Amino acid sequence: SPTRSPTKPPTERPSETPSKSPSKIPTDSPTRSPTEGPSKFPPEPPTKSPSNGPSQSPSRPPTKTPTADPTKLPTKVPSDSPSKGPTKSPTRSPTKEPSEPPSKPPTKKPTESLTKSPTKIPSQDPSESPSEPPSKSLTPTPFLCEALATKNYAEYEEKVKEIYRTVSGQNAFDGTDPDRMDALNFILDEGLCVDPPEMIQRYISALFYYSTIGEKWKESEEWVSPKHECDWNGIECNDDKIINRVNRDDNTLQGTIPFEICDLPLLERLDLDSNEIGGTIPKEMGKCSNLVSFDVDANNLVGPLPEELFDARKLVSIDLDSNNLTGTLSNKIGNLLDLQFLALHKNQFTGQVPARMHVLKNLARAYFDTNKLTGAVPRAICNNFASEKQGGSIVDLTTDCGGPGATVSCVCCTNCN
Repeated sequence: SPTRSPTKPPTERPSETPSKSPSKIPTDSPTRSPTEGPSKFPPEPPTKSPSNGPSQSPSRPPTKTPTADPTKLPTKVPSDSPSKGPTKSPTRSPTKEPSEPPSKPPTKKPTESLTKSPTKIPSQDPSESPSEPPSKSLTPTPFLCEALATKNYAEYEEKVKEIYRTVSGQNAFDGTDPDRMDALNFILDEGLCVDPPEMIQRYISALFYYSTIGEKWKESEEWVSPKHECDWNGIECNDDKIINRVNRDDNTLQGTIPFEICDLPLLERLDLDSNEIGGTIPKEMGKCSNLVSFDVDANNLVGPLPEELFDARKLVSIDLDSNNLTGTLSNKIGNLLDLQFLALHKNQFTGQVPARMHVLKNLARAYFDTNKLTGAVPRAICNNFASEKQGGSIVDLTTDCGGPGATVSCVCCTNCN
């Protein structure tokens, strides 16, 4: 029969696992027979008072001296919850959740072709921002524009450029001219689909805004907006919505006058005085076949007065005073048979008053003072003064003919500066 008290050393073959609910104190007598199979390693000496049962989670503190490598024989059942901190060295396979955040800068360019197989270790997380924009689809974007006979956006864009090159030149959109590129992109972005003349009118209207730095205008209401350009402040049109006047007086315009302005075929008045427009007067102004008034006084214009201007034969008024214009005055001014008003004072013109002015039978007022002109005003011009005897038209003629420093002689001038 067994002894009443348990033997001091543990049995040679203890059970593999403790009982699910051990008693708080040892039994008075040992089990009748040893367990069916011993554990692989004998346990450490039992505590005086065994715990009620195995804890559901491992103890919080690790062993005093952790092993560098995992134990050779892992426990058969993993603990319910992981330890608080990850091990110092990563596991061979990726964890279920990504590790540290990705690197800040994304890759500059995606690989051109897919790898044949995935990498051995997947990336920890996608980059914060995507790589460079994907290449455009090989399939053209549908964009039907019957007015321009295009079926997709690529055709539409090329057709629009083709139309605008006829007015701005073949190299207008090579990327070196930001004003014309901005005007082009304004049209492309809104997808304008109208007949070519209407396409050109809207393009030139937008170009005028960009060329004269519209963002700095005192007033730029409605400009480069979805509204029809005839509704932009300062643009006037006829009943067919064709522009016939651009009026931006005293509005802090800068930049330059776009040479395409005369591709507005019915333009009659260009009123831009009292601004800060620089550059030269475009020679293409001579293409303004319907231009009646050219008013750009009190700006910062430089260079010569192009003789091509005098090809705009319907001109009635030319107001160019208070600029920095230079050079001589062409006798082609005699082409302007309808001219009534000519203001060229306060510039830097040289040479003489053009003799051909005597043919201008409608000229009423002409101002040449405060320049560097020399010589005598031709007698034929004086013969064109308005009087009962002569029946001419001139009522006011001013030159630098006054004082001891006079550079011009004039026997008929009404005012000598």
